[in-house]
Amino acid sequence: MKNENNVINPRQPYIKLGVKQFKKLNCSQLGISHFYEFSMERDKPHEVKAVPDGSVDLLFNIGNNKVTTYISGTVFAVKLWGLGSENRCFGVRFQPGLCILPTDLSMGMLVNNDIEIDGNMFGYHLAEKIALAKNIVERGGIFKRAYENIIYSRNELSDKEQINEYLVSRITRSKGQVNMKELESETNYSACYLRRIFKIYHSISPKQFARYIRFQSLLGNMQNGDMRYDELALECGYYDEAHMMKEFKNYSGMTLEQYRRLKGEKRNE
Repeated sequence: MKNENNVINPRQPYIKLGVKQFKKLNCSQLGISHFYEFSMERDKPHEVKAVPDGSVDLLFNIGNNKVTTYISGTVFAVKLWGLGSENRCFGVRFQPGLCILPTDLSMGMLVNNDIEIDGNMFGYHLAEKIALAKNIVERGGIFKRAYENIIYSRNELSDKEQINEYLVSRITRSKGQVNMKELESETNYSACYLRRIFKIYHSISPKQFARYIRFQSLLGNMQNGDMRYDELALECGYYDEAHMMKEFKNYSGMTLEQYRRLKGEKRNE
């Protein structure tokens, strides 16, 4: 799988803000964005807020005697995300729209939801191997080797699958700034047909997916604290500053100003 889609780094900012010893390992292969791991305090709720990202997360909650595995699809708006009862977690975050699921799972089961699964669905004895690994580098390597078997065992892509891959790539590369008329023109298919194809594979519409990608682009651009709000709105493809602020609050649960203050306070701790 080529890495031409790897232009969005899907962020879940509340994880880093709400856990201890957060580590991240970028990945540029197999449609994976990055691996991450962290620990949680036993006397605090094992949950953080999740925001829309168009991505799938696979989370291994590692205890002394067991590993519980959860898989989550994109949320529609900010909501609580349970992280399991044990204190250590290892996660895999896929690039938006690029996760290949085992046959027993469908995206319809995962969108706006997180479910517990057999940790070995993605590979033979995978959960045990990840639990026994020494660090995030070893865990990432173990997962990649297992996931390769799923990727490379796929049959040749059907016409519908090729259309879907084009839509995901085009929307992602444009950072959510492409409309249905452009997609119609580029593919020679009707908007109705494109929406139907996209929903089969992602259980959301191309328009929803584009909004999530645009929001993620906004989170990335906010790393540059010097950009004014009107500049951010223009850069990220919003109609105006008010439109950007309304969507940001819906997707993050707070205003842009509150979010910037929260990030600043965390950096200063």
